[in-house]
Amino acid sequence: MWLSLTEYSNKHKVSISTLRRKIKSTEIEFRLDEGRYMILDSDEQAAPEMTPSQTSSLNEQHRPSLKSDVFHNANKESGESVITAANRLLADLKKAYTQVLHDKEEQISELREEISDLKTLIKVLESENDRLRGH
Repeated sequence: MWLSLTEYSNKHKVSISTLRRKIKSTEIEFRLDEGRYMILDSDEQAAPEMTPSQTSSLNEQHRPSLKSDVFHNANKESGESVITAANRLLADLKKAYTQVLHDKEEQISELREEISDLKTLIKVLESENDRLRGH
């Protein structure tokens, strides 16, 4: 399975700069696919990349349901007050949204790294193009 630098980096906890050094020294099997470096990952158990809609539905799973009968059920089952139940649900909500926020920050970081990779590739290709034109 071929992974982008960012995917491989996240999966194997290796920095992108280390991967670039390994590519440069040919220590790692790679290919250039539409301007992006792809690294061969021999781990067949790799998780497939999620589409944005799958990511949205995953984020929905982090959000607790807010039905009015939750308060009543909590109160009846454990004898806790409505305020205690509300505080517990608020804590759960905070935890879920913190996780969603963390996931989004990771996605932003990965996209920034990918943008940086693409900018570097553009510079390399432009300099190669200039060299071939004789400038």
